[in-house]
Amino acid sequence: MEQEILQVFLANQWLTIPIFIVLVIGITLFWFGGLMAALTALGNDRWGWGLSSIVLGPITGFPYALIYKEATYPKSLMIKGLLFLLAGLVLSLIAWAIA
Repeated sequence: MEQEILQVFLANQWLTIPIFIVLVIGITLFWFGGLMAALTALGNDRWGWGLSSIVLGPITGFPYALIYKEATYPKSLMIKGLLFLLAGLVLSLIAWAIA
């Protein structure tokens, strides 16, 4: 099964490279949003949220951004990152299905 998936993506590199780029953009935006949430939390004296967001990134940064209104910029970054990640995953499923 794994060999088949690998062969599909290697045979269709014209699809694999853009999908990879979209996934990397999504991961970058998601993690950068988590770090921005940490800075926002630390700037607003929410030390628990800030320190946990530095260590865990968007795992704790995303809930912080959803709860507190001062974190609208990190929230927008993380939502855009999630959309790029979902788009990349959907495109990879489509590429796997058509090949």
